[in-house]
Amino acid sequence: MRILYILLIVFLSALIGTALGELLMLVLPQGTIIYEVISAAIKPSWSIENLDLIVLSFRCGLSFNFNILTLLGITIGAVFSLRKI
Repeated sequence: MRILYILLIVFLSALIGTALGELLMLVLPQGTIIYEVISAAIKPSWSIENLDLIVLSFRCGLSFNFNILTLLGITIGAVFSLRKI
């Protein structure tokens, strides 16, 4: 149960960090150093382009967007959840 609590807090804090990063990119003017740091993101993805099973076919994909505020959110969430336990 504790592990689920930790994972939930870290996941939610990563989502909040990513959302804050996207909102901050809308406010900051392009071309500044802070904008360049925040907009630099790693986007790993996994996808099945087309799976044809003769009866049906479908596409499936999953991708993530990690920026500096996502990592900050993960760190804050991990520290918060581990202090609570």
